[in-house]
Amino acid sequence: MRETLSIRTGSRAGGAAVCLASLILLSFAGVAVAQEGFGDPVLGQAIFQSQGCVRCHAVRGAGGRIGPDLGRKGVRGSFYDIAADMWNHLPAMGEKMREFHLTRPRFEEEGDLANLAAFLYFLKYFDEPGDPQTGKTLFTEKHCVRCHAVGAQGGDTGPRLDGLPRSVSPLRIAQDLWNHGSAMVTAMQMQDLDVPTFEGNEIIDLLAYLRSQGQRRAAREFQSAGDPANGRKFFDSKGCSRCHAIFGSGSRVGPDLGAAELRGSVTQIAGRMWNHWPQMNQAMRELGMQRPQFSSDELADIFAYIFIARYEGTGVDVSRGETIYRVKGCATCHGEGAQGDIGPALNAASEEATKENITERMWNHGPDMWAKMMEQQIPWPRFEAEELADLLAYLKSIQSTSSNSP
Repeated sequence: MRETLSIRTGSRAGGAAVCLASLILLSFAGVAVAQEGFGDPVLGQAIFQSQGCVRCHAVRGAGGRIGPDLGRKGVRGSFYDIAADMWNHLPAMGEKMREFHLTRPRFEEEGDLANLAAFLYFLKYFDEPGDPQTGKTLFTEKHCVRCHAVGAQGGDTGPRLDGLPRSVSPLRIAQDLWNHGSAMVTAMQMQDLDVPTFEGNEIIDLLAYLRSQGQRRAAREFQSAGDPANGRKFFDSKGCSRCHAIFGSGSRVGPDLGAAELRGSVTQIAGRMWNHWPQMNQAMRELGMQRPQFSSDELADIFAYIFIARYEGTGVDVSRGETIYRVKGCATCHGEGAQGDIGPALNAASEEATKENITERMWNHGPDMWAKMMEQQIPWPRFEAEELADLLAYLKSIQSTSSNSP
């Protein structure tokens, strides 16, 4: 078992917050590296510290204030969103580093950037702390109190909710909501109650309240963050693929789960699943499907599969990448055929021509590129995530072609 990592920020509270993130990320360590091309988020956190990223960027309040808090900003989509943000802000970051006399990070070891990207990618998988006081109000407003008791208040139609461990996993809450959804909806309908829905962070605040009322002395509950390889199997065996696609691959009965529908933390995903329970239940009846039940870590595995599936984005187009190479001015310095000119050749053979490795080399050579572009009065090229995806696919194709040449 790897040692947990604590980022030293000069703040005891800040260090504790990042140490908690370490404990969460630790459960991903064996999972992420099993995915082809995916880094290790625990090693990525170590790089975030050792390369000094933490001196400018906080993670949910723990760290520097020069740049944005990456735990709260989060990742919008895929690896290409992370890489595009890093590239587009490279000149501004360089200026800030000079202003504050900071050493610019370099990725010296193969896979460093992939590991850092995995760390940044997972920051939004788990929740920001919720507000227990808001959650207490929601417990009444959403009618939970009519069926469930907390303390001296509440009904007895459903189980008490103050018996949960304070460390209860949001993945367990998501699984319980799904497994008991049918019974809960029926009970509410019998009481002429509207089935509640959750918007924004409401379900995070509600869970924060339940945790605050939970059992202090209960055994710490640990649940795996999920195994995406198993999740892919369960996605089929549990019937999810009969209704849902992942980035266009699969059924169109329900929404594509690779798209924005399930973005957010696991608790927000649980809330969205609950919100759509009536429609999903109706669709399953029309298809003659048995409603699947989840046990152990099965739903966690499915969540991990869906979450990691987004890392690769929606697909790339090498021919578009070649066009972007010219439109964005790369050919001006690197040659029309990427054979090199003012800048180095980009078509050199590489056995490891992955998107992460190419991005790593781009980052490391960024300062030299910026200096030469300033001399030539060439504007810094900016990329949308999709544009960078296509460009990296083109660069990968010409390097792979070169490595296969006799």
